[in-house]
Amino acid sequence: MATPSKSSALPSRLSGATLFWLGFIGILGPMAVDIYLPALPSMAKDFGTTPATVQLGLATTTIGMALGTVVVGAISDRFGRRGPLLITGMLMIVGASLASASFHILWFLACCLIMGVSASSVQVAGRGVIADLTRGSASTRAFSLFSSLVMVGPVFGPVGGVLILSIVGWRGIFVALAAFAVIATVGVWAFVPESLAKEKRHSDGFVDTLRSMGRTWRNRVFRWYAIVNFGSYALMFTYLGTCSLTIQVELGQPPWVAASAFAVNGASIALAGILSAQLSKRLSSVAILFISIAAQVAGITFLAIIVATNSLSVVSIFIIYVMICAGLGMGFGPVTSLALTHVRKSSGTALGLMGLVQFLVGAVTSVLVGTINPSAAMAMLMIGGTGVAVTVIASVIGRRALTRDPDPAAAH
Repeated sequence: MATPSKSSALPSRLSGATLFWLGFIGILGPMAVDIYLPALPSMAKDFGTTPATVQLGLATTTIGMALGTVVVGAISDRFGRRGPLLITGMLMIVGASLASASFHILWFLACCLIMGVSASSVQVAGRGVIADLTRGSASTRAFSLFSSLVMVGPVFGPVGGVLILSIVGWRGIFVALAAFAVIATVGVWAFVPESLAKEKRHSDGFVDTLRSMGRTWRNRVFRWYAIVNFGSYALMFTYLGTCSLTIQVELGQPPWVAASAFAVNGASIALAGILSAQLSKRLSSVAILFISIAAQVAGITFLAIIVATNSLSVVSIFIIYVMICAGLGMGFGPVTSLALTHVRKSSGTALGLMGLVQFLVGAVTSVLVGTINPSAAMAMLMIGGTGVAVTVIASVIGRRALTRDPDPAAAH
């Protein structure tokens, strides 16, 4: 059982139990976003509004995620990783419990903000633990496995949401989310030790933190691989915002089909992350990232063909989403490792900065999905295609920056 440790007793390596519970509590992130998506029509009816308005919960959650990552990233660099993990885990319990009792859309959106702060915070502090205890190819493997564990949420979240919805209604979904947060927080308390030695912590104030973020952003390797990450998140949130609408509205399928799509796609992300971890033993992080981006390009290209030929179907959209999600899952680990190449001494701040921008991108993307085009599939093509284009360009420039300024301690 982990207890708060003195610097001399800090772990020197990342244990399997620690990585498991970091991933377990990290599941709260995607769970807070997608577990209730199949219930949008039911929630809209109870709130007396439209499903598109309830979907603003996704945008509100991502705004909370943006706030949580920048604040908790800096706090974890100053006070350590363990405390923020525990506090924000308890915050999810509060937010989900309040959401289950909401009777007005504004109340629900406020709860989404709270859950968003928690969802991102547990991930940025958890990634900070990994950054503290790993380097090089081991870092890529750890981040890939962490992402795979986190993506268990999209596998079981929507399916569990549909099951709970059919038994006790949508409020039970948030009760279940609160219960999951209790288990995750207890697991972190028991098995995740402090990883950041006191002498390595920063005592910076808010202004100094902003300056540190500025210095981090000026690092060319970090900047361009962070932009790759932002493009990936634009694609991810476009998928989250369009999947249910494409299947239920455009194709007229029942909620369980949309839930099945979320499960299959979540499994694709998780399995691709495991594959990425295995490939890191043989291939460089740059090579793995190239493969992941190629899969995303292929998926968007297939979608363009399907839309142009007016041949959208359940089978075709399943194939497209699997291709895109597999590409995303394979890329999250290596792009995080590559971005942190030269900024590991302030990894909490760096991860907070990445999280701030990526979730702001997610919030903007979520709003655009419902406004840019009446067709969810066309919105996916327009916004997702732009995200993929940004990812391709930034990865090329990032590779050049890494070639000019390599990290001798990391395997690329």
